[in-house]
Amino acid sequence: MFFKLYYLNINKALFFFGMMVLLLALLVFPFRKSCLQVAFTLAGGLAEDPVLILDEGLSGLAFSEDGRGTLFTQAMRTLTGVDTRDAFSLLCTELNLVPTQAVTGYFAYAELAVEEEEGGEEDFYLPGTEEDLGQWIIIPEDEFPPVQLNGEPMVLIYNTHNAESYKPTQGVSRLEGKNGGIATVSKMFSKALESKYAIKTIYSEVIHDFPDFTKSYLNSMQTVKKFLKEYPKIQVVLDIHRDAGLKSRSDTLVKIKGKDYAKVMIVIGTEHERWKQNLAFARKIEKKANELYPGLIKCVRLFKDRRYNQNLHTRSLLLEIGSNLNKEEEALESAKLLAEVIAGVLKNE
Repeated sequence: MFFKLYYLNINKALFFFGMMVLLLALLVFPFRKSCLQVAFTLAGGLAEDPVLILDEGLSGLAFSEDGRGTLFTQAMRTLTGVDTRDAFSLLCTELNLVPTQAVTGYFAYAELAVEEEEGGEEDFYLPGTEEDLGQWIIIPEDEFPPVQLNGEPMVLIYNTHNAESYKPTQGVSRLEGKNGGIATVSKMFSKALESKYAIKTIYSEVIHDFPDFTKSYLNSMQTVKKFLKEYPKIQVVLDIHRDAGLKSRSDTLVKIKGKDYAKVMIVIGTEHERWKQNLAFARKIEKKANELYPGLIKCVRLFKDRRYNQNLHTRSLLLEIGSNLNKEEEALESAKLLAEVIAGVLKNE
């Protein structure tokens, strides 16, 4: 009798442990995108749409637009402040996130996390072992002069890492000592700003990452200083890169109107006292991009102990157009959309 009870208790404990593991897996599973894609397929065509998923799983709530559960929805909103018709609102409430955008697969935090980045070519001269501009270029947030092709340039575009390329097109991820695929994309960006949107733009082809890659940012800093001294009315300074280290092409692609584009990430270094002004400008670009082409901007990422020469201008940003897994054509198409976005911001449209 004792042994029967003993084994019965063990079986109960194993059953309880198994249920806890299953529950934990169910809680963690939905937040892994690769697993989600499998789950959506097995669920029968939910197409990675969180609204459809919640509507299917919580049938008592009115996530769809057919008006179901109106009374319940009003009661929930009155008691809890949560609009059950808004799937993102409900998820963000549970995850303590602020749903400032309703773009599939992307949540914007009220305050972006500043990430550590250990080791890098900036380390040897940070913090501030070089001389900065005597007068840092500060553009008031509300000052956007009329866009015109004549007169002084308004936008400066350059590449700190000129060799960066797109492997499916160039066959390699870097063309050492040369202007790689990223330079071709930057030229397209510059050309679109001028020819289509009449914004006078400078594109510098100066190579900064050869022969000593560790001095890339120090070299590009001299280029930026040179142009800012020559053209102090420049409104925007953009260092164009492409990302790397992503696991699959799906992580760096977005489909817009049925066509593949390279996702764009905006990077900001916080190792200077006015980085929040760079961030404010990044937010303007992000907002405009999400109005015109939702999903084009992958995210805005902040890095600690980095500044990427953004200490030289309040509207200086680093843009990662796709990754080494993108085809060059996908990045070129994204550059065209970015030109429209930048033009819209500068024209206050």
